[in-house]
Amino acid sequence: MSAFDERMNLLKKVQQMDFVVVEWTLYTDTHPDDEDALEQWREAIKDAAAVRKQYENKFGPLSLKSIPSRQALEVGWRWNQDPWPWQL
Repeated sequence: MSAFDERMNLLKKVQQMDFVVVEWTLYTDTHPDDEDALEQWREAIKDAAAVRKQYENKFGPLSLKSIPSRQALEVGWRWNQDPWPWQL
């Protein structure tokens, strides 16, 4: 698998996990007493964070929220030097 394919596959996983979080959030908004759904929502958040961290460790931050302040001060705002997702 090429580096490009690996990056795209991992980015797709991030998007999929974010979608799952949104769906569980919408469901739990209308079913706040469903304990099973709340547990699924918590797990989805953890899973999405893990996939996002995996992507960011390998390919860099996905958003400004991902850049710790100390890192930003030490290395500058280089987050925008990589190609944007639509440029890949």
